[in-house]
Amino acid sequence: MKQNSLILPIVGGGVAFLCFFFPWIAFDMSSLDLDLVISQLEGSITIAGFRMAISGGNLFTSIAFLATLTILGVCIYMLNQKTPWKARSPVLISSGIGLLFMVFTLIQFFPGANPDLRMVSDMLKSTDFKIDMSKLISPQFGGFGVAIGFIVALIGAWNIPKSDTSMKNNEQEVTA
Repeated sequence: MKQNSLILPIVGGGVAFLCFFFPWIAFDMSSLDLDLVISQLEGSITIAGFRMAISGGNLFTSIAFLATLTILGVCIYMLNQKTPWKARSPVLISSGIGLLFMVFTLIQFFPGANPDLRMVSDMLKSTDFKIDMSKLISPQFGGFGVAIGFIVALIGAWNIPKSDTSMKNNEQEVTA
């Protein structure tokens, strides 16, 4: 029985695609002491990656979503073809680009890594508001799941044979 080398990239692309619909960022408004001013914002608000990608608010997320669709499209198309090794380069490129832009997206929402959020946090420390940005904005599972999916697709694409020469050699041995 022949093992299909495109299963792992499909699984990685599928995990990445599904995680686009999970929450990526949570804004916890309960840590704010603005009860008199804004009473409607108690609790937390979550934003999914699909919403960020479709709304056009974050270009990095949109490119990562397109990379996910490319991985799935190329792998599903090549699944029934006799030359699955032709999917290796597009899947490697797409998963590398998707992972890179996913890391950029995650860095944007870590208060310690983003210089803009650090600057806002430092400015708020000098005022009467006691707001901890690390409690206000927190990354959720969805963004990390997409990154894991891209890594799985990258590993799977790396393991796709470079060419179909081994199958040709086996066919020649059988006919000889």
